Amino acid sequence: MSSTPPRLDRRPLLGALLRLASQAMTEQLARWLASSEFCDLQPAHSAAIQPLWATPEGARLTDLARASRITKQSMSALVDHLQKTGYVERVEDPQDARASLVRLTPRGRAFGRAVRAQSRRVEVDWAGRVGAHRVDDLRETLEVLRTSLLASEQ
Repeated sequence: MSSTPPRLDRRPLLGALLRLASQAMTEQLARWLASSEFCDLQPAHSAAIQPLWATPEGARLTDLARASRITKQSMSALVDHLQKTGYVERVEDPQDARASLVRLTPRGRAFGRAVRAQSRRVEVDWAGRVGAHRVDDLRETLEVLRTSLLASEQ
């Protein structure tokens, strides 16, 4: 019987690594926002902008909240600010006149293009640090995981 205790694996787990990478990207986004023409936004607003970018026809508030994995109340606060500052508009849902859709305005689409360009600059920086193939592999892996998770929620 060995008296040597087993070695503990002290490396960060995947969740911690993903959180740290996300925080680094969010910090860079916050610095960029503060010095951009979109300084009236915070990184948190991306929770509404990103799913709207993917659905140009608009989406219901509940669908935006579900897509971003936040509460309907939190999404409502984000959308209220985005509407007041001209990034989104609420329009009647053509499928149900009692409901409304949120969609990007021209200013919201301009922000979407600009924030995507900023994100690409971060990705280029990361590719310079670890290699473009690793960033591409990471993106591909995360996309496969995202697709799988979305499919299991259906």
